[in-house]
Amino acid sequence: MLANSSVPPVPRYLGSVLLGGLAAALVVLPIAAAMMANQTAPADPCAPAFDPSALSTHERGLVARRLLACSDVTHGRITAGEYRLQLATLDAAWTAPRPAPVAAPSIQWASTVRGVSTQYTATSWAATKVLGAPDVFPGHGDNANAWASLGADDRDEWIEVGYAQPMRVSAVEIYETFNPGAIRAIELITADGAHLAAYQGAPGATGQTANKLRADVGCTASPIVAVRVQLASTTVPGWNELDAIGLVACDEQ
Repeated sequence: MLANSSVPPVPRYLGSVLLGGLAAALVVLPIAAAMMANQTAPADPCAPAFDPSALSTHERGLVARRLLACSDVTHGRITAGEYRLQLATLDAAWTAPRPAPVAAPSIQWASTVRGVSTQYTATSWAATKVLGAPDVFPGHGDNANAWASLGADDRDEWIEVGYAQPMRVSAVEIYETFNPGAIRAIELITADGAHLAAYQGAPGATGQTANKLRADVGCTASPIVAVRVQLASTTVPGWNELDAIGLVACDEQ
């Protein structure tokens, strides 16, 4: 409370904090209480009487502004009327609802291989190496932790992967980690078996060492359960290796 009796009392929001939600912050350990008993009260009438660390970032900002206003009116930098207006603004900000933070769209990684044209072996460079989050990207090069076809350039290849949780999606991401540029088409597959075109490309060597190909599709009307990727392997020399295939959820999910 201010030394000047003409200044309004502590605003409602600060009083409710002291009496309610900040009860835990006002508890003082016995040893600390004994130490404080031997100290004189702070000379500054605006000094906080509690630990503001118990507050949220938003609440700490409001308390800091209230204490600054208290200091201003105490030292004559603002009038009592201006002080009342500032407190009214802070009261409104304290009780006003704040929008919940918007979560970034989540990515679901492939969990099963539903079919594949060929694979180099059943262990190294296997089709199962596209499952889960990327473990090669942003690295690049011929790596046994990515899927590679049996032959380098003898046929066009494809792979189809499934997802544990069907969901409406806004994009699909494919991580190419060796000889990128061979992806010709990407199809999204719904629970009832419909195939939706997500990407149609013009395959060709890109000169890149690795690439994340993202195909945006707005937001699908139906949940997606699988993705089929077609490679024009005969167009881009060498093994065209894929590290991971992820589905990006629609924003509202």
